[in-house]
Amino acid sequence: MWFENVSVIIPALRETEPFLKTIRIILDTCERNDLKEFIVVVSQKATSEACMKYVRQGKALAETAGVSYRILYQKRPYLGGALIDGFEAAQGSHIAIETADLNTAPDNLVKMITLAKQYPKDIISCSRWLKGGGFINYSKAKKIWNYCSQKFMQVLFLTNVTDFTWGTHLAPAVIYKTANFQEMKHPIAIEELVIPLRQRVHIREIPGVCYLPENDETVNPFWANLLYLRPAFRWRFARKSRLLRKDVNFHEQMNPQEAGGKY
Repeated sequence: MWFENVSVIIPALRETEPFLKTIRIILDTCERNDLKEFIVVVSQKATSEACMKYVRQGKALAETAGVSYRILYQKRPYLGGALIDGFEAAQGSHIAIETADLNTAPDNLVKMITLAKQYPKDIISCSRWLKGGGFINYSKAKKIWNYCSQKFMQVLFLTNVTDFTWGTHLAPAVIYKTANFQEMKHPIAIEELVIPLRQRVHIREIPGVCYLPENDETVNPFWANLLYLRPAFRWRFARKSRLLRKDVNFHEQMNPQEAGGKY
């Protein structure tokens, strides 16, 4: 396996100017040949018309720059469903996950691509807890809860990974296309790392600063953070046969030369 290009998946609901800024930052910082496509996942019911206006403007920006841009109406529900639909539609050798509100620091994508070229079989993940990372507009209570949660996950999975819940990742497409994701809401961020961890996929972290807009109207309330425990325990103790979808051979895709083909 090697890095060819990346499909950038961006779910969009209510975001306006920050969405367009995300597209601009990625286009301004990344090489065109490294970008296979943008896949903007929207909801027929939940995505606002104001957001759709900016989604269409983003399409014009990307296509002017020579990058494919797809608007995908999600079939599965909620954020997790939007991401899974995006994973299935992605055509790049790798997949990157971004949010439409600048929360996932899109300026880091170029650094993640550089690492993916060196380590194409690994997941490149941003961490708010590495030196150089951090939080903006987070309350002290949220930061304490987040810190304790990450330490708990490190012990549970016997790993040095420092950030399981941000959801800012770049991974070989086959990893997310074959994972047996179960979470339809925000806790899918846990699954994006712990399912590959159970398959002995290496995760490389870089620092990143997480920005929470001051007028944030998150659809993931603070109490919902408790729901992240469900996938943590599910996948820590699940049989390895349950980690993957039954219709794709993960190991053949990760090692195409052994399988006699090309990924």
